[in-house]
Amino acid sequence: MSSNDQDHQYKLLGKRLAWALGYIPLLNVPVTLPVDANGKAGTDLTDADVYGFRFDSSGGVARLLVDCKTTSGRAVDRVLWVRGLQDVLKLDELYLFKKKVPDNARWLAHLLKVICVDEKEMYELDARLGLSRLRGPYFDGSGYESIEKITNFPKGSEYRSLVQFLKVGVWSLSPAHRVLTLLNLGQQNELHRKLRGDDLSHICIVLLAARALAISLGILISNLNVTDVLSVEDRLRQELHGGAESLAQKVRFAKAIHRLTGESNAEQAIDHDTFPHLLEEVNRLLIRRYALNDAIRITDLSLHYIAAGTTSLPRHLSGSESILSAKMASDILNLFVKSNSLDIEFSKIILNLITAPASTGGETEEKISSLKTYESVEPGDSSKDRQYSLLTPLPPLDDK
Repeated sequence: MSSNDQDHQYKLLGKRLAWALGYIPLLNVPVTLPVDANGKAGTDLTDADVYGFRFDSSGGVARLLVDCKTTSGRAVDRVLWVRGLQDVLKLDELYLFKKKVPDNARWLAHLLKVICVDEKEMYELDARLGLSRLRGPYFDGSGYESIEKITNFPKGSEYRSLVQFLKVGVWSLSPAHRVLTLLNLGQQNELHRKLRGDDLSHICIVLLAARALAISLGILISNLNVTDVLSVEDRLRQELHGGAESLAQKVRFAKAIHRLTGESNAEQAIDHDTFPHLLEEVNRLLIRRYALNDAIRITDLSLHYIAAGTTSLPRHLSGSESILSAKMASDILNLFVKSNSLDIEFSKIILNLITAPASTGGETEEKISSLKTYESVEPGDSSKDRQYSLLTPLPPLDDK
């Protein structure tokens, strides 16, 4: 995202609004043709200016779009355009930020359940909700500029192709395909031997991938409920292989191959090499899914703050003081690192940001110890697993 984008300020306001509503807000997300559509797979249809995900404790996924236009005319056309995107993206909340919204466009928007906000109302909304409190590289756009600068690899570089995939191509895949692909990135061109834990550009690559993995895991398990912990191995296989019928067909085929060749049993033949690690993480998520949303927000924050050169996350931002959410974010990062056989230093990125407070000494050591042993914390123990209201009045959230 560039500050030269004429819709830049509208998008940043849309991001702050989405954040205050509990979403993980992504900017300029490409909307592409699916792999089974006519034409070249991955062809862009458009992009979503502010596209947010919110994962609730029962597994549901809410989606938000804020479409931003600083132009004054063709408001009715824009209302119809974003309403079409609502069906394509399965949106739960839909906003149109536009410089001017005449009465005819507002009437149509009300009919189609599109929330229109003109420029004057944007400033009023900002003031009323206190969105200007949300500061720092995550909200002012400097984090995006840093990420772009750090990951601007030369043309033809395999790293440039990888970054492009993580920003664009990965979102054209189904959640299951996305998860499996992300857990196998390290084997492509022997990347696991090339990515270094002391290289800032490589750290940004890993955090881009970890964020995509965290979101994809949340979507993948959205069809699982808490009782599925009783059969989580079978249910996870079903989700990864397109449903129970598809899985059964693959198992039958694998058994036939086994009888003919003696190679592998059916489960080994259809499972990804990292399936045991993935199964372990999914089991944790199902039991403590109420912490997933903040865990993904922490991962996204970490990407921007690391790129901006900041060594710690601001206090109280997105439950970053919640022991469980911080540990879950670190665990998902560790799943990506372990599955791809990457440098173990990558696993410490989020943990280092969370446990680098202004205070020193025993308090820091105690917090690190708590992060490492969160499995013993029972849900509802407010002294250890603190949850914060996102709209509770807070001091300015800046880097200082």
